[in-house]
Amino acid sequence: MADKENYVISIKGGGKNREINLSSGTFKFGVASAVLGALIFVGSCGYSVYSALYKQKNADSVSEVQQANEIQQEQLLTISKKADEMSETLQDLARQEEALRLQAGLKPPKEDPLDAENISEGEKNSAAEKNSDKHTGQGGPISELEISDVAEALDMIEKRAAIRKESLDAFQSELQERSANWAKKSAAGISTSGGSENYSGGWVLPVNGGTTPSYSSPAINSVPSSSQNIDWSKFTGNPSASSNMPSIWPATGVVTSPYGLRWGGSDFHPGMDIANDLGTPIVATADGVVEYAGWDSGGYGNMVDINHGNGIMTRYGHASQVIVSSGQSVKRGQIIAYMGSTGFSTGPHVHYEVHVNGQKVNPISYL
Repeated sequence: MADKENYVISIKGGGKNREINLSSGTFKFGVASAVLGALIFVGSCGYSVYSALYKQKNADSVSEVQQANEIQQEQLLTISKKADEMSETLQDLARQEEALRLQAGLKPPKEDPLDAENISEGEKNSAAEKNSDKHTGQGGPISELEISDVAEALDMIEKRAAIRKESLDAFQSELQERSANWAKKSAAGISTSGGSENYSGGWVLPVNGGTTPSYSSPAINSVPSSSQNIDWSKFTGNPSASSNMPSIWPATGVVTSPYGLRWGGSDFHPGMDIANDLGTPIVATADGVVEYAGWDSGGYGNMVDINHGNGIMTRYGHASQVIVSSGQSVKRGQIIAYMGSTGFSTGPHVHYEVHVNGQKVNPISYL
């Protein structure tokens, strides 16, 4: 058997020489351990440097994303404010057209179905009408503007502009037709003074020198009693629609904030706010099953969600008291809660939403 090879290590110090005898295996193990330790040290240093660079890169990326989001929010806010100004301009045009039509003794302008202001003026409850200054409650969920919100607002403005143009074109045609009729009557020696024309809708319109037109607007009946079920035929809307279609108003009152942009374009309101006295009954707008009833921390306060089937859901927020529970079946016109000012709210009102296949839509379209 061959002798095992030994390694001798000489150490000098203190005027003496010392020798350490190591076997071949021990020496190789020591060298391997030293190399492995060096590799681990280098690897650890490399990993630490990589981790630091990676974290810094992630921090830079997060910072860039935050800056991009801030820039996007500023741009969306700018566009949203412009859109809100355009919406106000359309409302001014509608009011001016109505005034001109009244002066000319013509029928009122075509109503904008997307404008809750037009509807609320004729359908507010008589008690609320007398005290409209105190019914100013608004609210809703707390959320930032999104591209889809601004896009929807611009789409609504485009539709309203088309309606306004159609109405103004009709106004021009009516004036031209009237002028032509006057010319014919004048040529035939027929008097064109005095008299009146009667149009449907309650308007009594003068013809050439008659009295100022008057209009008796339909009003929502006074606040219903607090019985468990309400005769929903007293509510405006479309009560003849299918029972599981949300087609009546959830409460009587004044529309203080319609669906769409509000507050100068700084917020997109995904529902409709109807304000009235604290404790005013809130009713289900269609048959369905209560999906949720309770507190919501996202700004709705005491809230009720009702599933009506076919992908349709309605939401009622800011209630002072909820009197239904999850899983309960309800009928159209049944009281589900009482008006309050819980959650993100400035006063007693109900925040009403209609969802179709998960998307929030304008409730006015169903009334």
